[in-house]
Amino acid sequence: MSLYSDVLKLIQRHRLLSGARAVVVGLSGGPDSVCLLDLLALMLERGELDAALHAAHLNHGLRGEESNADERFARELAESMAVPITVDARDVGAVRAAEGGSIEEVARRERYAFLASVAESVGADVVAVGHHADDQIETVLHRLVRGTGLRGLRGMALSRLMGGSAVRLVRPLLTSRRADILAHLGERGLASREDSSNADAAFTRNRIRGELLPLLESEYNRGIGEALLRLARSATDAYELLLDVAHTAAVDCVAGGTISVAGFGMVHGAVRALLIDRALEMVDPLRPQLDAAHYEAVVDLALEGRPGARLDLPGGIVALRSRDAVSFEKGPPEGPSASVHVELECPGETTDPAAGVTAAAEVFARSELDFDAFLAAKTRYDEVVDADAAAGRLVLRSVEDGDRFRPLGLDGSKKVGDFLTDLKVPMADRPSILIVTAGGRPVWLVGHRIDERVKITDDTKRVMKLSVRVSKRITTIEGHAGNGIA
Repeated sequence: MSLYSDVLKLIQRHRLLSGARAVVVGLSGGPDSVCLLDLLALMLERGELDAALHAAHLNHGLRGEESNADERFARELAESMAVPITVDARDVGAVRAAEGGSIEEVARRERYAFLASVAESVGADVVAVGHHADDQIETVLHRLVRGTGLRGLRGMALSRLMGGSAVRLVRPLLTSRRADILAHLGERGLASREDSSNADAAFTRNRIRGELLPLLESEYNRGIGEALLRLARSATDAYELLLDVAHTAAVDCVAGGTISVAGFGMVHGAVRALLIDRALEMVDPLRPQLDAAHYEAVVDLALEGRPGARLDLPGGIVALRSRDAVSFEKGPPEGPSASVHVELECPGETTDPAAGVTAAAEVFARSELDFDAFLAAKTRYDEVVDADAAAGRLVLRSVEDGDRFRPLGLDGSKKVGDFLTDLKVPMADRPSILIVTAGGRPVWLVGHRIDERVKITDDTKRVMKLSVRVSKRITTIEGHAGNGIA
């Protein structure tokens, strides 16, 4: 069959464009997007598509005159096909400088946000993009290299909702090979643009395409591409089965943004991440995707965490452990407004108005501390330590280069910076992290972990309770909430 027939059959079988009033086609100017626009225009012309077409081109501003030439090409192509087009420009480099992340991820995020906005503005139900089977192969292999689970092995979805909206993103070329796409362009006499950055070895995906895949094909399995596509299809089938199981389990386990601890403990481990996703969806459908470490941390919080324990997740989501549930709330953490260095009164309350930070410290006999009540009310910004082990002048300050401490539960000391790196705390967040020292020695990395040497033990006679409050909440790690109870 021809590429046209293959793509039409896929669209009809999976109802990719059924009921669509208008379809926005992402038109980069590359071979895939040119081919996709041409195929959909042909379907419209032949009466096999009953939806208006609207092209959309985003100039990322990353390749200077080459990017501008891509924009001119897209405008001229759309005009030649009598397809209206929306063009916009985004300074992806500036966005990355402000928000961090890889240039690829920032460009991808900006592109999808642009396509969604165009769909909204023209009243389109569907956004179509030109990802093809070779892209799928690279995606699955890339995820394998980085480390992934069943969700990641599915590769890109043939169809999905664009976060938080009713607009569907579809990939009509996802089962078509690049060679067939290029052959179609040749048969139709259509030109296209080639993105020079696709040859840049600085990008991992380009090295996978240009180095790893050819090596696997030549030295290990000439059919590695088809094998990876079969793996993606099998993973999709298995994942959809797990979704059905999770849907049934959620009836007794998930209510809004809350997960019942009792119900969660009864379900198979394979569906727990899906139940977490279901609860998170109710809190923020536009949240960033969690990685394996985040899911494991939430599972640990639910099955082993104490009431009052807290966990900060990407996108400003906070997981709170009560006696019988884990609840998710939206509330992006923020840090103090200035560098902090203030000596704490003990007992007493100390405020640094410039930074908007208030800290309290008090000492009392261990017998006077109601641990259950403390844990029930505890946040990440409340701790108890052995007062005698934490003797000396108390100081609350910003983290400094060279700070070392012995994190609770570890045998040896560690640089604070290395500890934060292990926990994947972004460099941009670190200036907002505070530390309490006693006699010049770190006692508590606020919101994260106390020092092993000041934990409360059976020999503790006096307890020091520490609390820190910031008018803008302190940035916390995307990981486990440590506490000072041995």
